[in-house]
Amino acid sequence: MQRTQVLIVGAGPTGLALAAQLNRFGVTARVIDKHAGVLEATKSAALHARTLEHLRTLGVADRVLAEGQRVDILQLRTGHRDRVAVDFRTLRDTAYPHMTDIPQARTEHILIDHLADAGIVVERNTACTRVEQNADAVTVTVTTPEGRTDTIEADWLIGCDGAHSTVREQLGIAFAGEAYADDWVLCDAVVDWPLPRNEMTFSADADGICGVFPLPGERRYRLAYTQNRAADGTLVEPSLADAQQALRRTAVTGTVRSVDEFWTFRLAHKQAVRYRSGRVFLAGDAAHVHTPFGGQGLNLGVGDAMNLGWKLASVVTGLSPRSLLDTYQPERHRIARAVVTFTHRGATAMLLRDDPRRHLRDAVMTLLQHTPPAQRGLARRFSQLGQSYRRTPHIPGRGSSLAAGDRLPDPLLFDGLTNRSVRLHDLLAPDACTLLLTTTADTDPLDASLAALCRRWHGALAGTVLTTRWGAAVRRGAADAVPAILDRGRQAARLYGPGTMAYLVRPDQHLAYVGRPDAARIEECLGSIHTAPALPFSGATAEKA
Repeated sequence: MQRTQVLIVGAGPTGLALAAQLNRFGVTARVIDKHAGVLEATKSAALHARTLEHLRTLGVADRVLAEGQRVDILQLRTGHRDRVAVDFRTLRDTAYPHMTDIPQARTEHILIDHLADAGIVVERNTACTRVEQNADAVTVTVTTPEGRTDTIEADWLIGCDGAHSTVREQLGIAFAGEAYADDWVLCDAVVDWPLPRNEMTFSADADGICGVFPLPGERRYRLAYTQNRAADGTLVEPSLADAQQALRRTAVTGTVRSVDEFWTFRLAHKQAVRYRSGRVFLAGDAAHVHTPFGGQGLNLGVGDAMNLGWKLASVVTGLSPRSLLDTYQPERHRIARAVVTFTHRGATAMLLRDDPRRHLRDAVMTLLQHTPPAQRGLARRFSQLGQSYRRTPHIPGRGSSLAAGDRLPDPLLFDGLTNRSVRLHDLLAPDACTLLLTTTADTDPLDASLAALCRRWHGALAGTVLTTRWGAAVRRGAADAVPAILDRGRQAARLYGPGTMAYLVRPDQHLAYVGRPDAARIEECLGSIHTAPALPFSGATAEKA
């Protein structure tokens, strides 16, 4: 029997991102996958802003951006007319105010190469067939590339093995929901298409839906459409002519010149009723599936991986109590439920066909187009920047515009001390919590109790002061290991409140505490994340913090 701390079943984007996140915190996971290699016939292409932030954390965003196609606008069309243009350039608090279209296979290859650089290699042709667990470990039966049966004992198991998850089935966890009546067709094609390359088009008419997504490469597009039916109701076999027929649903004059390959699949909207059973977790498509409306699926799975990854690593390395893992289900299950519901309603509305309610749908979409706050809200929703863990365990406090559980905004700041532009997320500790103190006053916000807190929790907590006043910044810069950022332009306006505000930022950039700088409350919240204060304070570790 083989032994490992963490075993990941499934080497799709979720499993690979999870392995990379664990590796950042010093935990090497084994990754097994039943397939011989990366599957080219995969249906995801769109990476949203929040996922690009996650990929930046993992150190691979630049490679993805270099290969991908930037998309600024998601154009929704019904009845052969533009209805709503979701413009991602309205996103002001991220380094990525856009989507990036790149075939899922390329994203996987980039993550695989990144893991290989760290000495982690995906074990191919290795299928999970049985899962058993007790209080101390999980025993996984696998078939090996040689056709043998073997067992792996792991402290923790994560099922990232897709919609037909063996891990989920072995646990007996229900996958609640329904399949859709329409089959879908995907193809990557060369298309003469008159619309701008920074625009993704999602169209619907009485015959169904057709999405046109720009891909890297000259005249390269991904087409996604509900499968055509013949007059007798039978499904039409996909072909170049069939794809051209589907393209007519857009009422945009375009010509499909060639197609690489066609893939057909059945969609559903389903969610696992729970994401954990003892030492086993579910993530990605093993936990939730939905329509491709808005390109949410891959992004949602990577979000699962980033949330679970730092928590599991903290528990494995002894930095955090096991109770921290209890927060994964309430945080991610509610987020996925909202996405499944949103995409179901969106796709259902687009597929009204001859339903009289389509006129109401069109009227509502037209209203949204002429309501800028609603458009900005849609951009935040599709980008997943607005996802929050409010009202879940260990998430107390609220500020003027942000609440605990929210993602920390990532504005571009000009730091008057270093005279350079910086992103707020780049100022956070990469592998620990950060206590961010903001003030517009001349006084130093880091009082004796907060300074003692940072010293006591060094290694698990780093401190940063964000101020608009040069005097406070200069004094802080000369003081000790807690640095200051001088935001004279008030580019982080959302973070300032009356007096000093305190934000306890988790390693996934979500806020664990928002409120007044109360050291006792902050320490209580920090104690729910980490086991106990680290070793006695030393100047060397303070310098690093």
